[in-house]
Amino acid sequence: MEKIILWGTGKIANDVMEQFGLNAIETYEILGFIDNDCRKQGQYFYNLPIYSPQILNSLDCDKIVILTDYFDVISKQIRENFSYEENQIKNKYFFCERAILARYQSSCDEEIKEVISNITETGLTIFNYDYVNKYQHQEVCVEYDSECGMYFVVHNGKKMYFKKSFNSEPMVRDYYRNLISEQDKESPHRYLDGSFKVEVGDVVVDAGVAEGNFALDIVDASSKLYLIETDNEWIEALKKTFQPYNHKIVFIHKYLTSYDDGIYATLDSLIKEPINFLKMDIEGNEWDALKGSRKLIEKSKRLRCAVCSYHTDYDEILIKEELIRQKLSCHVTNGYMWFPYLTQNRYISTTLHRGIVRGERGY
Repeated sequence: MEKIILWGTGKIANDVMEQFGLNAIETYEILGFIDNDCRKQGQYFYNLPIYSPQILNSLDCDKIVILTDYFDVISKQIRENFSYEENQIKNKYFFCERAILARYQSSCDEEIKEVISNITETGLTIFNYDYVNKYQHQEVCVEYDSECGMYFVVHNGKKMYFKKSFNSEPMVRDYYRNLISEQDKESPHRYLDGSFKVEVGDVVVDAGVAEGNFALDIVDASSKLYLIETDNEWIEALKKTFQPYNHKIVFIHKYLTSYDDGIYATLDSLIKEPINFLKMDIEGNEWDALKGSRKLIEKSKRLRCAVCSYHTDYDEILIKEELIRQKLSCHVTNGYMWFPYLTQNRYISTTLHRGIVRGERGY
């Protein structure tokens, strides 16, 4: 039986033990917890002793699982002070990774088998594909606009601004690398491809705009672009990014749902003209927002939809059902994602998800 010690006794450790604790205790030999806080040392957490880091000098264990958000700091502390190698140090998703490998070990799906092979070889991430490696050290030129106090990058020939809380070049650079990786042609999260795209003259709705990479990529082709975003900081940055296109941009600061009440609104109430393309990435509210879009979808005779389906474990099924109900043909993007931050659930997902459900009618 594999011997494991857990580092951390805060909220993350509590959440992990609540979800995986019983199975972990039955599957592994859990030796106890380590915490840098001397006030906790000598006490018990989930009936297991809490040690100081010095216990590692006398402990024989196979893995150290760091159950905090300070993985880099603590893993460095372990490597520098104790005789443990990098492959023995695991992050807070260790038990989730093991659960996913167990769940899919007998899968006959070739796409899932590829993902499981990559997880086994390199560990669990959101995108378990080799293509992500080419973006890790990609050169990104980050510039600062002192007039508005925001950083920006030139994205496909256009300035894309970042909200002010992105207050350093490394932060912007890392975010942008992830952003372009997410839209790689091999990515499960890719909104568009060669045959599924925004056509010249289309009226487009971008729900969940964030930094605006999707909207910026299609702004030239579209005749009108509705940008729906709830984060005031992103809205400030978006207004700077899309300033050259003000004549075709409509900003909407609302939370999309299936009802209308103050800051919450339906697409049916917000948009009265037919549209041609609907992109949704709204943190798990996609299905509810689609229910509030039935009139708009019905009158939009030539329509494509790209709807994120990975925010909850059941979104793909519900989104497909809703789009088919509206007489759109449906398919999903290739590949699978793992997304830990399920906004509608209080647990870490142990399920692989399709990234985007695409709906189409009139083409």
